[in-house]
Amino acid sequence: MAQWFQPGAKAQPATRSLQQLAGQKGLLFGSCLALKYCVQAPEYQQLFLAQCGIATPEVHMKWSSLSTQPGVYDFANADRFVTFCTTNQLQVRGHTLIWHEALPAWVAPQLNAGNGRMIMTDHIARVAGHFAGKLYSWDVVNEVLDPGSQRPDGLRDTPWLRSCGADYLELAFRAAAAADARALLVWNETYLEVSNGFGQNKRAAMLALLDRMLARGVPIQGIGLEAHLRAEQAAVLGDASYEAFLGQLARRGMKIFITELDVQDLTLPADPGARDQAVAAVYNRFLTATLRQPAVRAIVTWGLADRFSWIAGYRPRPDGLPVRPLPFDANYQPKAAYYAIAESLRSAPPRG
Repeated sequence: MAQWFQPGAKAQPATRSLQQLAGQKGLLFGSCLALKYCVQAPEYQQLFLAQCGIATPEVHMKWSSLSTQPGVYDFANADRFVTFCTTNQLQVRGHTLIWHEALPAWVAPQLNAGNGRMIMTDHIARVAGHFAGKLYSWDVVNEVLDPGSQRPDGLRDTPWLRSCGADYLELAFRAAAAADARALLVWNETYLEVSNGFGQNKRAAMLALLDRMLARGVPIQGIGLEAHLRAEQAAVLGDASYEAFLGQLARRGMKIFITELDVQDLTLPADPGARDQAVAAVYNRFLTATLRQPAVRAIVTWGLADRFSWIAGYRPRPDGLPVRPLPFDANYQPKAAYYAIAESLRSAPPRG
């Protein structure tokens, strides 16, 4: 295994910004962000602004953060997020318009076949319209596939499918395009990176649905691959079938975004040095394969430093040790993963 950073050596400052390295290849690099992290740790804000060129609001634009009762919206925190990014020359990925999670308590009980389409499109018009012209992209629909649903189209069983019908993706993209003509409109999805049976089934379902929508002129412009990677799946990441899938998306005119990248270290050794090397190897294997595809436009991690990682709560280690899934450690110092990402960016072919 390549040694991305020698265990036990004193960390050197991350003098090269990952966004600078990405920008040299026509790419964007960034991370999700919640503004509370900048308040809790000014050093984190400094690190974020030094390393990133694009930001995804971790919570500020989700429906549950915007509306606590029907027809009433509070954009104050989301507006502060956009102002923070604009002031600091960060582009913004809107996240997310339609998802089956992060819904206000009032939504699901009210949805039915008679009003679902109206509730969904009204929300899109209100939110995308509020930010029209200000965002780089929108995740219009999020996590809509589940091959385990046993549906021929592979769609996940959600309140939106039940109340709006199987064409709700098309409806959502048309509503988003009408509300904001400038933002790139993206379908964000999980588990497309993994070349096992479940991942392959998801890829096939996406391509079939995508072909159907494109034939109908649906204004979908990009695909987001979340890329919450697991270290134990390293052998089925970044292989030839994955690269072939990216090529299939590119041939359909899709821009491709890695939108929520991190590496879960649940099954890795306790020793921090060995664990960091294994995490770094996963980053490098995955990104090297990904960045060979010219249609890939951005790499966005789900967090930048280990102090603020959702994985600590989602998949904690059974030995109780802190998780180490991100490029920088809890003290905002670069880890092996930072160097592996940097090497992937340096070796990537330039975008056209």
